Amino acid sequence: ALDGEDYEGSTTDDDTAGLGDRLRERLVGETGLVHRDLLIGLVGGFVLLFVMRTVTIRRVFREERVLLPGNDPYHYLYWTERLAESDVDPLDFEGIAAVLGGRAAGEPLVYTLGWWTTELFGDGTADAIATVAWIPIVCALVVGAGVYFIALWTTNDERIGVLSVVVFAFLPAHALYSGIGFFDHHTIDYVWLTLSIGGVLWLARDHETRDPDTRTEHLIAPTTWLVVAGLGVVLAAMVHTWNGSPILLVGLAVYATIRATSDMRAGWNPLVSAGPIVGALGFGFILAYALHARAGWQEPVAVYSLALVCLGVVLVASAATILQRLDVHPGVHLGVSAVSIVPVFLGFRQLRPEVAARLVDRATDSLLGREGIAETRSLFAADFGVVLGPIDHFGWFLFVALPVLGWVTWQCIRSHEPRWLVIVGYATALIGFALVQIRFAGEASGLVAVLAGVGVVYLLSVLDVAERPTPFGPRTERTRITLHSPGISWQQAGYAAGAVLLIASLSVFMVPAVLDTVAAGDEEAEAIEWIVSDDQAATNGEDTAYVLTEWGRSRMFNYAVSGESDGYGYAFSNYEPFVSDGDPDARAEAFTGTVDYVVIHEIDGEASPESAYAQLFEARGSATETANGSGRFQFAHTTTDGGIAVFQLVDGATITGEAEPGETVTVRTEIEVSGESITYERRATADDDGAFSVVVAHPGEYEVDGEGAVTDGAATDGASVVVPEESVHTGGTEQV
Repeated sequence: ALDGEDYEGSTTDDDTAGLGDRLRERLVGETGLVHRDLLIGLVGGFVLLFVMRTVTIRRVFREERVLLPGNDPYHYLYWTERLAESDVDPLDFEGIAAVLGGRAAGEPLVYTLGWWTTELFGDGTADAIATVAWIPIVCALVVGAGVYFIALWTTNDERIGVLSVVVFAFLPAHALYSGIGFFDHHTIDYVWLTLSIGGVLWLARDHETRDPDTRTEHLIAPTTWLVVAGLGVVLAAMVHTWNGSPILLVGLAVYATIRATSDMRAGWNPLVSAGPIVGALGFGFILAYALHARAGWQEPVAVYSLALVCLGVVLVASAATILQRLDVHPGVHLGVSAVSIVPVFLGFRQLRPEVAARLVDRATDSLLGREGIAETRSLFAADFGVVLGPIDHFGWFLFVALPVLGWVTWQCIRSHEPRWLVIVGYATALIGFALVQIRFAGEASGLVAVLAGVGVVYLLSVLDVAERPTPFGPRTERTRITLHSPGISWQQAGYAAGAVLLIASLSVFMVPAVLDTVAAGDEEAEAIEWIVSDDQAATNGEDTAYVLTEWGRSRMFNYAVSGESDGYGYAFSNYEPFVSDGDPDARAEAFTGTVDYVVIHEIDGEASPESAYAQLFEARGSATETANGSGRFQFAHTTTDGGIAVFQLVDGATITGEAEPGETVTVRTEIEVSGESITYERRATADDDGAFSVVVAHPGEYEVDGEGAVTDGAATDGASVVVPEESVHTGGTEQV
């Protein structure tokens, strides 16, 4: 108009499009963040993840009942049901602590999340077990989404993001603790750990991608502090989910240290990158401490770990800033940071000596304790030939990820790569813990998936079926995934699929295998159903029975029979000594009043002929050439395939009679248990007066064989005595 020209109004599609249309174009348009090929890849990856975590669904959700895999899930289910039975308000954290009692100082958020889930999607205790069985699957999908974004934000490559999800689906280390039904703290820890890595990575990425002149605006951007607030909530939740959570903060501490050194070398202000991390740790500590102080949640060592790491980040960033201004070599900062741990810990020990001592105990127990449990072996244990050790937890993928980790670390040494420093800091710490005890392999699985995703794309580029990944440098242009590139032939596509399947080949079998090892077997389900039916018939549901079995299955059997599945300490202390003992009846008195049933699983290998295992499981309680059998443990049931035998503890009936002094007398009867017919025998030796007595565990008519003089009441070939069932259960005496 100022130029004297007529104004002609124009209306383009963009002008007339509504907000929804423009947002849709921004997200899923041809140039949007999400496009068709990416959606196909992600849907395929997450479907694969879902399938690989639910391969044992039929062994969890059975016709008769739900059987959770493993041992620990029943402990968390027990306290979930106690909360569901209480009348406490869902947000009354002090009331929750009162219900949990001492458990409030351990992993209170796990029980509470289980309870909240049953309140939202279930019907309290009525179907709590069926509801919490799905929590691991939801958590696995959340972690899978986190893995995708970690890979994408680090590399800006959609191919690596999608392949990272695919790799993650095939990692047995994660599947072991996150398969269908495995509800315990691990599966929730993985969520908080992944979200925390994602939050720290987002902060590093936001800082790195800003123009050099505006990097300090990272500190005043609203999005930065929204992420800081969310990260603080995640860290507080992490603390209250597991009392070993300080271990999960080590990766953050390593990152903060090497990031300050790298900033110092690159000429960046170390305090700018450290500020949001300090804010998140401080906010997380305030939230965690408030819940701890007010409601008694969690033990102090886990809560104060956030403050310690926060102080450590402040110190390493401040030291880097000072040394940077003094133009000191960055290597000095690494040395100073390593040494600074000592005065920080000594000062903390002076302020809170009991918490410091507990921190040392927890660290020692978490990394070096639990001897005798399979998950405590090293990732590269010599017993597994060193190289074969990681296969059952990572398949071939760890051997793809480790060279990539070395490559990435070298690139971080050569240049300033803030995003990759997050991966290096966390991955080295978590894989390092797995080197000590393999139970930490699950925590490392998300980052192993990202590193392996980079490696797989690189290998595909070597085969000329993908462009070479460029995970370093500015990464301003996103590399988009293309599933139908015109330049790729069907033969090349086959090479690509074959290469991925070759690398995943072991994991395709290992994931179902590891889930199968912790899932309840058909024979265990059969044994449980028999015990439940027998116990209800015997007690009319008025009493509860205790089932003694190997400690790894103790909670499962006792939850099904009585609902008592809090601990396994009694089984851990008593089962192995019992089945190894040469005189099982000697332990019967100690079991009386506590043990009602004994469930013995078949073992691989040979057992000592004198052991209780051989006498009970193999000989069914009957006398053998080397042992006298049992008169207190009644062989009550065997499963269809014979892999499990159930015995009932009884008082035993005493058969008495007379024979020649020193004479060996044998009593025997025919019994049938679960369609299996056996001859049950016991032996006794007459004393100096010619009297003998022998305790038997089964009712029936017993033949009594002996070679003494034939007198009234004396044992002789062909003599017999009838033992009624009541006598077996009440400890009666029957005269020959």
